[in-house]
Amino acid sequence: MKVLTLDTTTDTSSIAVADENNLLAEYNFAHKMDLSRRLMPDIVSMLKDCTLRIKDLNCIGVSLGPGSFTGLRIGVATAKTLAQVLNIPIVGIITLDLLAHQFDYLPNATVCPLVKVRKGEVYWAFFHTCNGKIKQITDYSAGPINEVIKMAQNLSPHPKTKSQKSERRIIFCGDGVEDALEELSKSLGDRVVPASKWLSYPKASILARLTLEKIAAGETSDPLLLVPFYIHRSAPEMRLEHGQ
Repeated sequence: MKVLTLDTTTDTSSIAVADENNLLAEYNFAHKMDLSRRLMPDIVSMLKDCTLRIKDLNCIGVSLGPGSFTGLRIGVATAKTLAQVLNIPIVGIITLDLLAHQFDYLPNATVCPLVKVRKGEVYWAFFHTCNGKIKQITDYSAGPINEVIKMAQNLSPHPKTKSQKSERRIIFCGDGVEDALEELSKSLGDRVVPASKWLSYPKASILARLTLEKIAAGETSDPLLLVPFYIHRSAPEMRLEHGQ
């Protein structure tokens, strides 16, 4: 089974093609607001490198957000169109989940992805890792970084730990970490473990693994009903509502 996956939620987009056993190719690129022109040609080029054609695909996986309004629209629309034209299954994955899954191999870790909204604000959620999976322990949220800090200070200890204290380290990842790191470190001290910048954007290769797992479990979406995931309404939507 050949799966194509795409994440277009941040300034660095990621596309990949894989099967049940191997990652066949992955392209990661900073699109610099040129995503609509680049995405399909890059997909075709990647498939060609794998000696595959569009019609060889068996399923599609796409990151649903939260993230860039324009990037999400382009990525989700492209994935839905391909799924409908090829008549193949499609799977949508929340971007915060996708970022957290970069660390699902760790035993008993706490992970908090941060995705930029605008200056001083991020999308976020907290997760625990357990046996190669993740468990979401807070709601998906959007707001200033002090809300993230407050939640971190009030977290319960991981259920696998013997300590009754919540003073455990937290892995922060995503493109919102760099701007928030000083404030996080000032408030949480050495509990803060900033992930490498190489882990600051979602990877289509990880999305491929999650998509194949969902497909195997029979958990697919109707391409007509699949929509981007917004925690808050986007600024363009709010401007349209007010006639601006």
